[in-house]
Amino acid sequence: MKTSDKLKLLDGYLHGLIMRFYLRPSRNGAASELSASEAFVCGILGRTGTHTMSELAAKCGLALSSMTAIVDRLVTKGYALRSRDDVHDRRKVFVELSESGERVYQDLLESEMETIIEMMDALEPKEQDMLLHVLRKVTASLE
Repeated sequence: MKTSDKLKLLDGYLHGLIMRFYLRPSRNGAASELSASEAFVCGILGRTGTHTMSELAAKCGLALSSMTAIVDRLVTKGYALRSRDDVHDRRKVFVELSESGERVYQDLLESEMETIIEMMDALEPKEQDMLLHVLRKVTASLE
């Protein structure tokens, strides 16, 4: 198989995974009303906790202005909270999930885990080990 064909296949596989995990991670519950970017930000906050707006933008690879718009929508929907808790720098704005946001994150996480279980169940144990090995190498090469 030619390299260009392999790249096309890889692109298709990655696109499918992105679609499943981030663009339509959950079809039910409160998570179903989130955009892909809102779901992604909920996932980051759920996994890593409270962040400043700048930290969150950096973690998501977005401009601060884009992050502000996403967080605005999450706050309006009741899934995120903003606070200014830094006594040394009152300009710092912190973002965290609200109780509703935590529930949405749990819904997203359950959906993600179901997908991962389906993927792993489709593989033999040796193939599972190989997949994990390859993903570890690929992610290490991107850091």
